[in-house]
Formats: sequence, structure tokens, C-alpha cells
Amino acid sequence: MAVPQVQYAVSSSEVSEQYLGEGTGRVAAQAIVSGSARLRPLIAEAARQNLRLAFTVRLAKTGYLHPSGSRTDSPGIRRDVIQRTDHTEERSYGSAQTGGHDATDFARRVDAAGGDVTAAVHQWLVETGRIHQDAHITHLEIRTWRPR
Repeated sequence: MAVPQVQYAVSSSEVSEQYLGEGTGRVAAQAIVSGSARLRPLIAEAARQNLRLAFTVRLAKTGYLHPSGSRTDSPGIRRDVIQRTDHTEERSYGSAQTGGHDATDFARRVDAAGGDVTAAVHQWLVETGRIHQDAHITHLEIRTWRPR
């Protein structure tokens, strides 16, 4: 039986919430400025349900500390980093294959960042030596799932 998924269609001003729990949430430039607060309910519900999560970030190539596709940067994740013509790259951190991240831990990080999902993800990327402190996330996607 298929598990219902959340799809957050985030534009500059709204979120269309279909189902909280397992699923995906995405935000782009304007929502990033406000800290991606619209993703907070997805992470909180994932934590409540003891789900796992992964995320994809997009930022300037110069913001990353490791070269594209580096196993140091994202071990166990597919190596086809998406490079954009605007000199940004999308990179994924966590997956069902690698076990992903504990949603409860990320919910705590988001709470510690005052509900700012972007700041929580940014801090994790800096703490784990993946991006420069002054790197700016332009897009963020959060995916959640139930561990098997």
C-alpha cells in the first residue's frame, strides 16, 4: 500500500499542505529569507512520528568546502551533483540508503535556531565541515520517510 506523502508547493507567500508526515518540502529564495519557517511543521511532525530526514541544498559552488561529488562531502549519496548555469550547485545530505538523519535531532536544531530551518541546516553544514560559514543557501528541500 502506498504511503501518502506531503507536497509543499512553496511560492513567495503560501504553502499547500496535503498531509503531514512522510514527504517532501521545498523552499526557494524568498522563503529562505524568512528562514524557511514553512518547513518547520514538516520537521516537527517527522520528529513526532520518529521519521528520518534528508535534505538538498543549493548554494554557490564557492560556498562548498569539498569538490563536487566528493565522498567526504556526502558519503553514500549519488554522485551526480546538479550544477547550474548561475554557478550554484545542489547537493544532497542523507538518503534512505544511508539511513538519513534523525528528525528529532533536526527538530531540536530548528527549535534552537528559533524556528529558522535554513539556519539549522546551515549550522549543521558548517559544523560538519561541508560549507563555509558565510555561504548562503538559496534553495532547500527536506524529505522525510519512515525507517524500515
